[in-house]
Amino acid sequence: MTDLAPDLVVLHRIPHSVTPLDDWLAEVADRVTLITSVESEPGYAGRFPRVVGVPDYAEGPGVPQAIDAACRGGEVSTLVHVTEDDVLRAAAARDRYDLPGPRHADVLPWRDKLRMKERVAAAGLPTPAFAGPDADLAAFAAAHGFPLVVKPRFGFSSHGVAVVRDAAALAAEVARRDPADVLVEEFVPGEVHHVDGFARAGETLHVLPSRYLNGCLAFQDGEPLGSVQLDAGDELVPRLAALTRAVVAALPPLDFCPYHLEVFRRPDGELVFCEIACRLGGAHIMESFTRTTGVNPARLWIRDQLGLADGPGTPIAAGERRHGWLLVPPRRGRLLDLRHPGADRPDFLTDFVVKTPVPRDFDGAHGSTDSIIGYVVEGTDSMDVEKNLQACLDLTEHLTRWAA
Repeated sequence: MTDLAPDLVVLHRIPHSVTPLDDWLAEVADRVTLITSVESEPGYAGRFPRVVGVPDYAEGPGVPQAIDAACRGGEVSTLVHVTEDDVLRAAAARDRYDLPGPRHADVLPWRDKLRMKERVAAAGLPTPAFAGPDADLAAFAAAHGFPLVVKPRFGFSSHGVAVVRDAAALAAEVARRDPADVLVEEFVPGEVHHVDGFARAGETLHVLPSRYLNGCLAFQDGEPLGSVQLDAGDELVPRLAALTRAVVAALPPLDFCPYHLEVFRRPDGELVFCEIACRLGGAHIMESFTRTTGVNPARLWIRDQLGLADGPGTPIAAGERRHGWLLVPPRRGRLLDLRHPGADRPDFLTDFVVKTPVPRDFDGAHGSTDSIIGYVVEGTDSMDVEKNLQACLDLTEHLTRWAA
């Protein structure tokens, strides 16, 4: 490492085992201050001049404080963000220190689900009926009926999302929340799809559509969350692509960045906007995207933010094979053992990720990405991928041992 003051600040809580930033940023590693979680800090220690581990990374005050400590001297030239919990606080810091990149006003409609839906609905796109914290919720419920969905305006990974089925449950759910951070929506039945890719300046550059298995609230019933990439010839692909382009165009234009769009498909086939984010999809969307296109979206985006890659000029195209992923949520109880597949590993399994130490006590899952095992699989087509994911569920029973 050199004696130069690190002028590149990277906010990134994902572990080194998933995102080896020192390899990805080798050309400028001696200029990086990494602000990460205390859990991920050991994996990055010694790889950059400064590695700052922050407790309670997602919600505590440590990240803004660490940003200010790094930036107040005036040497910082670039501030990089990656995950959704950093979108707004990185943008706010760019405002404070006049740094390049998206500002708070640019990204707010991509994070605040109320502002987001207002803009998408104003563009004439199918959107669930919704009401913010100042609305007459009794009148809203009378107009749209139950069930209804209550969620935080600034949440992610389905944390804090609840389905309520009567007026008493609605009142209780709203009463226990921050009144400024409440969004109530019409419940939309049917399948849920997600679309992932990159956009720039309001233009959608790439589209990779997938279908969720079980839906993002499956964890509330102890069911796994997964998704399967759609076949190129699926009739939904052009329809999802058209909706994606319209949604991206309805929101503030940003620099080159990934997006993660979620879309309902009603039983009658109508596509309805759910929500969108200006960041990579969670779970194992990154790995599935990489396997299908040959381009790691996290690596490309981080390097583009630092001027080390030409994101918009990078060719990204899906290959012939399809991929999917599966997250197995914890049960209630004590997980005694979790072993790797070894000789039981199927040929179609491309990634196997253990998400927890053992033994460990669990009280169930609290968000859509809470899990003990993650699988990524490949297949000849979507149907083959879904079959292989089912086989992973069967394999889980042989790899885990829970207390009776």
